[in-house]
Amino acid sequence: MKTLQRKYDVVVIGAGPGGIPAAIAASRNGAKVLLVEKNSCLGGNLTLGLPLLGYLDMDGKPVTAGFAQELVDALKERNACTEHIFCPNHNSVTLYDHEIFKVVAFEKCLEAGVDILLHTQILDANVDNGRLKSVTLFGKANRIEVEAKVFIDATGDGDLGYLSGARYSMGQKDTGILQPPTVMFTLGNVDTDKTIDFVANDPEQMRFCDTIDTDINKYNAEYFRNNPYHVFVSLRKLFLELKAKGELPVDRDTLIYIKSLIPGEVHMNCTRHLGIDGSNVLDLTRAEIEGHLQIPKLVETLRKHVPGFENCYITKIYSDLGVRETRRFAGITELTENDIMNGEVPQDTVALGAYIIDIHDGQGGGTIVKHIKPYGIPYGCLVSKDIDNLMFSGRCISMDAVVMSSARVMPTCMAIGDAAGVGAALAVKHDILPGEVDVNEARAVLRKANAILDPAV
Repeated sequence: MKTLQRKYDVVVIGAGPGGIPAAIAASRNGAKVLLVEKNSCLGGNLTLGLPLLGYLDMDGKPVTAGFAQELVDALKERNACTEHIFCPNHNSVTLYDHEIFKVVAFEKCLEAGVDILLHTQILDANVDNGRLKSVTLFGKANRIEVEAKVFIDATGDGDLGYLSGARYSMGQKDTGILQPPTVMFTLGNVDTDKTIDFVANDPEQMRFCDTIDTDINKYNAEYFRNNPYHVFVSLRKLFLELKAKGELPVDRDTLIYIKSLIPGEVHMNCTRHLGIDGSNVLDLTRAEIEGHLQIPKLVETLRKHVPGFENCYITKIYSDLGVRETRRFAGITELTENDIMNGEVPQDTVALGAYIIDIHDGQGGGTIVKHIKPYGIPYGCLVSKDIDNLMFSGRCISMDAVVMSSARVMPTCMAIGDAAGVGAALAVKHDILPGEVDVNEARAVLRKANAILDPAV
């Protein structure tokens, strides 16, 4: 097989929430950029029916802007996105049209001058003396070797970092257990007003975990009635009753639905797959099969037991598994639970996070939820400790498992992507390594692009 040869300044592997802004930021700042994606469109988890969570902190103040806000503004111009809606549980909820997003993502990348390669997997990494020289890509019986000055791993699972031999960690502290993934799907003909009436008559249905610190007096039926675009989490009381009777086809204890912009339509985050390593293709296969088989059974249960779902039907099953947690790589700096619990915002902060600590039990239990103040994500978390010219973007950056449960949400990943792209472009511009970049210069470039680097007072 003939191998094609290509050269770029920056190569970004993975076109999800961490990859798209990284590629655009690098290109806008003068680098020649290739963005590589395994699927047929850009977006990754941005295309799976999920909402955008955590643009605001728990006080309703903005923590994320930059490309993440640029994307929302572009979608709003097409009536394809809501405002950032304050939520007592998720800080904020922003709902959007996932199909229109796909179009906007292509437009933004092409406007920025990013070269795109779809239907393409990373096959191998050529590392020499601690430096990544090239990557080998594969798609449709085509093998392409691409050289670059800087590589950005935005695969979510850290596939490039793994192939490069960079050190990583996985799972929760002490146990190594991973949060379970979900096969997302969409239902039509759902009367959510009826569901909320049911909750109003039994407020205990809103208590969705034993460790909850969300104010149930605010996260209640009145909130949902006043905010028709919302994310609903609970019916735990009902689900536990069904589970005890053996009538619940999934190993979880809450219902999660996300209102669509289309009346009567909701996106469902309800399948549950335990013991799955999202970086293992055998596990991924098992979870995808399990999810597809769980969905019809779950829908039948919802029709029978949940008011408002009596006449619902499946309109879509999404093609990619929603993976919450896999590899986290060793960086120059590691962000820890103590850092975010104390609301640390160090001088080398290049992105902010503020979303709740949100840990789904990988053994079938409930969810740990804890609200936190805004915290800073240092530049060093994005730079590999082991491979000189490798950077990370999205949920595979250098952080512990608790931090990951907060920073994994898509607006935060997009903010990290902005920073990774700017860092890579500056490394190319000055002919230095990413770890040698002047963080003050990177912060200045990010501020010019409307990134938020300091919490609102």
